[in-house]
Amino acid sequence: MPGDAPLPAGSADDAAPGAVAEPVDDPAVPHDESGLLRDIARQGRRLLDAPAAFVAVVSEDGPTITVRAVDGPDEGGPPALPGHHPSGAALLDGSPLWCGNAETGPAAAPVSGPPHDGGPVSGPGDDRPLHAVVAVRLGHLRGYAPRRTVAALYLADSRPRTVTAAERVQLTSFARLAGAAMEKTQLLDVAIARLYGLEQQSARTAADLDRLRTLRSAHYGFIDLAVARGDARAFVVEADRRLGASVRLCTDDGLVVAASRPAAGAAGPEPGAPDGRRLVVPVLAGDRRMGDLLLEMDSPLADPDGQLLLLIAQAAAVILRQLDDSRESQARRALLNELITTPQPPATLVERARRLGVRLDRPYVVVVLRPDGVSPHWASMWSAAFAARGDGLSALHDDDIVLLLPGEADPAEIARTAAEESGALFGRPVTAAASDSGSGPERVAVRYRQALRCLDVMIMMELAGRGVSVRELGFLPMLLAGREGIDQFIDATLQPVLDYDRHRDGDLARTLDAYFEAGRSPTNAAELLHMHPNTVTRRLDRVKRLLGPTWQLPSRALEIQLALHLHRLLTEL
Repeated sequence: MPGDAPLPAGSADDAAPGAVAEPVDDPAVPHDESGLLRDIARQGRRLLDAPAAFVAVVSEDGPTITVRAVDGPDEGGPPALPGHHPSGAALLDGSPLWCGNAETGPAAAPVSGPPHDGGPVSGPGDDRPLHAVVAVRLGHLRGYAPRRTVAALYLADSRPRTVTAAERVQLTSFARLAGAAMEKTQLLDVAIARLYGLEQQSARTAADLDRLRTLRSAHYGFIDLAVARGDARAFVVEADRRLGASVRLCTDDGLVVAASRPAAGAAGPEPGAPDGRRLVVPVLAGDRRMGDLLLEMDSPLADPDGQLLLLIAQAAAVILRQLDDSRESQARRALLNELITTPQPPATLVERARRLGVRLDRPYVVVVLRPDGVSPHWASMWSAAFAARGDGLSALHDDDIVLLLPGEADPAEIARTAAEESGALFGRPVTAAASDSGSGPERVAVRYRQALRCLDVMIMMELAGRGVSVRELGFLPMLLAGREGIDQFIDATLQPVLDYDRHRDGDLARTLDAYFEAGRSPTNAAELLHMHPNTVTRRLDRVKRLLGPTWQLPSRALEIQLALHLHRLLTEL
């Protein structure tokens, strides 16, 4: 350790105690790390009246001593200490202060800088090299590993000298203040860096919010074009304006629905990967591909992340779905209109029904509704929605709503449901009539006429605003429908019996007539027919096999008696 050699005149031993506070208390102390380190070197040099001072980082790797700031005769280039300098190991081991003696050999290692002539840096006014005489520990520097790495203030002199106890106290006090200033500056740097990062993040967030607002506005605009207006041409023109590219909207089969600019051809997107000027964007509704957006670009899209393009494709799916639904709805209406007006539908009509998902070989019910005073558009929309529940068909025919509803549900219940729901929606009574359940394309027209007659009878009987089935009204609809209805009633009631008499020269119809006239007594009927009662009994058993076991129930017996009476009148008159 150093001795007690006298200090030169003007040394720090005569300095006032407040001098050590200057680096912290001075308002001009810089707030950046490099400026602070230069100021610490300057104040340390003045404190010990040394020719040169510098701040260095001491690391355990070597140890390595790296100069960060210099104040002295050669500030243009920082000096360097040899890696084995004893101050490095002492400071790394926790010593707050290291003092060297210029007369003790290795401790007074030369301080070299950028050589003017290949040698070490000389002191002012002579050619003697500078030697490190004291190193004081300051603290850690940001950017260096905190473990076993410290910052130190080095003071160098060309004269042999020692450091007194008073100078050591001043230096350690100065080092604590300087270390506090370094920590403050480092924290300030961190705070500034974080603030800068927050400002950058805030700017990015603001930009993202502006982008989202723009996308939301664009999305609302495209949805309005697609839903409220359904204008495909205006849609692609707006897409062209926002994307800066020619836009064509195509169906899945290549039909161009609308184009924003005139094109050489009307063909849809070609297969294969698009080139740099051409982009094919699929238009999807769930998993179903409705069509494509075909873009042709002269410059990069005004949509670098593709979000706007995705929103445009979603809105385009609405237009294509409306177009597809419109075409399918027209096809379904046309199909039902042909079925109810064609007694013998051709095979092509049956195939069309199959492609639309309608199985005419399965049970169905035809319902006819009369929505008086309701606009056709409103009636068409409600009927399409009602029929869609069960994959049925709907159409408007002669101002009536006609429904073909697959399934085996009770026709009366279907009619009541249709009348109640449509009446509640339209705000007025709606009358509905349902046919019997049937199957086969050739029976659709028959079931339609059956339900229509039932509806006319309800209007005639002032039963408007209700829903009933043909079976509930019994034979009234057919009897009130004229000769055609009467013939249908006779056929529906007695057809098996009349066919048997016609083909086998039988007399079952006359036997039935006598049976009812005789008060349902086989014996009395035998007397009226002048035959044995057993013969009448055998004929009645055959009638049971032809008409079913319920033929003698009161309601059924009434229909049979009426059909027999009408058949006799038509035959005799």
